[in-house]
Amino acid sequence: MTKKRKWIKWAWIGLPIGLLLYLGIYVFLYLGKDQQANRYRSAQLPDTFRYNFAQPIEELQFQTPQEGLLNALLFKAPQPKGVVCFWKGNGGTLVNWGTMAPTFLQCGYDVLITDYRQHGKSKGAISLANFYSDAQTVYDSLKRRYSENKMVICGYSLGGRVAAHLASMNRPKFTFLIDPASAGGDFSDRFTDWLYYPLPSVNGFTFLTDQDVQNALSPVIIVSTDNPHSTAYQLQSVLSPNDQHVVIPHATHASILNHPQTIQLLKEVLAD
Repeated sequence: MTKKRKWIKWAWIGLPIGLLLYLGIYVFLYLGKDQQANRYRSAQLPDTFRYNFAQPIEELQFQTPQEGLLNALLFKAPQPKGVVCFWKGNGGTLVNWGTMAPTFLQCGYDVLITDYRQHGKSKGAISLANFYSDAQTVYDSLKRRYSENKMVICGYSLGGRVAAHLASMNRPKFTFLIDPASAGGDFSDRFTDWLYYPLPSVNGFTFLTDQDVQNALSPVIIVSTDNPHSTAYQLQSVLSPNDQHVVIPHATHASILNHPQTIQLLKEVLAD
């Protein structure tokens, strides 16, 4: 048997095996799609838990679509100029994320911080659609207390993804995104979507933040690390002339939230 015939023989054997392996991995990933929600769970708190902060707070509960119940804290400034709707990163609860409140209170803004579903006292099934609809419910509730032109949306990491979507659907004073990213990572999600196109996506949490930023109805300020491959850094390509992109050299995703340059920038934009 010639080499050419051997190659053809092995190709006929390998092709169906490769196809079965390709489809088998796809089925495995697709059937495990719902399990991706595990990446977005966090520590739970009993319903009787009492928060203890030095600042005046009002504990709020929000009934949201698809049987959601969100727990939130409204931190109050003495004479507020408006309110910051802050969306936290993945993990942790209001117990530790509440320490962000003084940054906004010192600028004369009330701040609302909300626990996602299955974080702290919040309850309900986790899905991409629920992240978005829950955030809109919370935002609509704030609009009954504050004029929208006095509302600021702010988000960090996963919260930056949620905040960006809110910005595409509403007209806050402006939106401040601090290194927006998702728990799964864009590269792996988009690679599998490309690999299995045109089959239905195996990803249940593909946050289209670039589209949301591009569709924002009011100015957006993005703070990123100097990593050119990060989601936040690459968003500069979709910004409008009214938007702003600020790079903080040597900052990491973990350090950028409380980086002195981030805090200073927040104070400057909230002072206006």
